[in-house]
Amino acid sequence: MLDRGFVKDVTSDLLGRHLESSRTIYSGLDPTAESLHVGHLLPLLACLHLHLAGHRVIPLIGGATGSIGDPSGRSTERSLIETETLDKNIATLTKQLGVFYERGREYARHHALYDSTIGEISVLDNKEWLAKLSLLEFLSTTGKLSNIGPMLARDSVKNRLAKGISYTEFTYQLLQARDFEHLFTSHECTVQIGGSDQWGNITAGVELIRRVTSDETTQDKAFGLTLPLLTTSSGDKFGKSAGNAIWLNSSLTSVFDFYQFWLKTPDADVERFLRLLTLAPLSDIEQLMEQHKVVPEQRSAQRRLAEEVTTLIHGRSGLEIARIATGVLFGKDLYALKTHQVVAAFENDSRLVRKLRSDVVGQRLTRVSTFGRTVKSTSQAKTLVASGGVYVNGERMTDVNRTLTEEDIIDNHLIFIRTGKSSHLIIHLD
Repeated sequence: MLDRGFVKDVTSDLLGRHLESSRTIYSGLDPTAESLHVGHLLPLLACLHLHLAGHRVIPLIGGATGSIGDPSGRSTERSLIETETLDKNIATLTKQLGVFYERGREYARHHALYDSTIGEISVLDNKEWLAKLSLLEFLSTTGKLSNIGPMLARDSVKNRLAKGISYTEFTYQLLQARDFEHLFTSHECTVQIGGSDQWGNITAGVELIRRVTSDETTQDKAFGLTLPLLTTSSGDKFGKSAGNAIWLNSSLTSVFDFYQFWLKTPDADVERFLRLLTLAPLSDIEQLMEQHKVVPEQRSAQRRLAEEVTTLIHGRSGLEIARIATGVLFGKDLYALKTHQVVAAFENDSRLVRKLRSDVVGQRLTRVSTFGRTVKSTSQAKTLVASGGVYVNGERMTDVNRTLTEEDIIDNHLIFIRTGKSSHLIIHLD
């Protein structure tokens, strides 16, 4: 993990020796959305490495803390989430985490990194213990062992004091510390992993455990490890709240768009992402980057990155879907495509529209073009057609009175309409 660039900070230099034996490690996430996104990939990959190395991993969903909101890395307070939405998010994230580790093991097997020494995966929800915790019990235990000075000095609080921070958000770090102490006591969990913005919350947990066990020994019993935030070379942060969310759920971000996202990675970022977000051997990555530097226009490194991450998240079948979709939208031989392949590749994708034959055959192209999300009106369609900006099955159209016929249908069910360079409409005729 060190060679790949995972480690930002550790609470103790003894962590490496501690991990020489099988341990229990946890990483938390709040259920603020119905899906994981690429901003979660770094802690997920870190935990996958440790899982494959034989450690037990606890992905902890913040069913209790998620209703409050972590102030770390934020300039404003999160909106509270309704209970029904929170419960739905918890259920979908629990399932998604299970799928991630299942596909992660299959992906590791592909790279010959999978054997019988893998650890256990236990998805937990902190609502199981925090929901039962009374205020008086919290104050007399966790509160009594926590000093206000370090709490005020932590960046997640200090950066918000001038603008105002609620007591609810201020207390979040103690609830996360309580999580670590509970997992330490009940599950023998000794390591917490999180993003670099979690440093204050993680050290609060380590300190709480130290105080709880202070009468036993002075030796480190709990450890924290932070990861660098996943950002681009320009400093942009990946993640839902950054406004550029790429979801790991194919219903929210299609497999094709997911694949294309990684394919568009700038040269300055691609080697770092290959090291952090794939299990490709470092020797392979170094060799690939040497080739990439000679002919960067071939984008071989970006293609490898897209293939690796898509396989990890969506499986080998997902990668095949992404390749088919790429062929549909950027390939030249549309007439060789089969309906079932195209429908499978664009399932849950807004570019695929199902219509009755009578809605399309015999109708003007300017009307049919509005069935998608790009062209808003027939008048806009006429302007686009007249300027040569509309293509049917790859052929440029310039006649605003052009009607679609049976001869335009590929494989008896498909018509491909493109406007401009990259806006696509795929019509599936029932």
